[in-house]
Amino acid sequence: MKSILFFAACMALLGFTTTSCRFANSPTLGDTVAASVFEPADTALINKKTRAKVVDSTLVADSVGLYYIGSGSTREFIQLVSYPSCRDTTVYGKTRHIRVKGSAEINNVVRVKYYLLNGKDSLVKEVEQVKFS
Repeated sequence: MKSILFFAACMALLGFTTTSCRFANSPTLGDTVAASVFEPADTALINKKTRAKVVDSTLVADSVGLYYIGSGSTREFIQLVSYPSCRDTTVYGKTRHIRVKGSAEINNVVRVKYYLLNGKDSLVKEVEQVKFS
């Protein structure tokens, strides 16, 4: 009799230990997501930051017709960077013979004159160094 009770107790213990891990509840959250993901953005703060950027960008006004000669200039092309903000960069082709007044080295401030080709394209025909006193 003792052996039957002992055997039944062992079988019950074995049954609980093997099935308890296999049938454990899994945390299936389904569509549950943290509330912080769905919080609305603070649009007033975002608009304030963008307005501040726009105001800061308009404080520096570029001089019309004045450019830096950029480091991307080659024998065939000249890179012009807006002066003084350096925000805008354009690349123009050169005419066969460019008239240079002063120095046309890289990082010099220059005034440029263009040659209109076919009514559409522009080529640089003259570069004049601007000296500030």
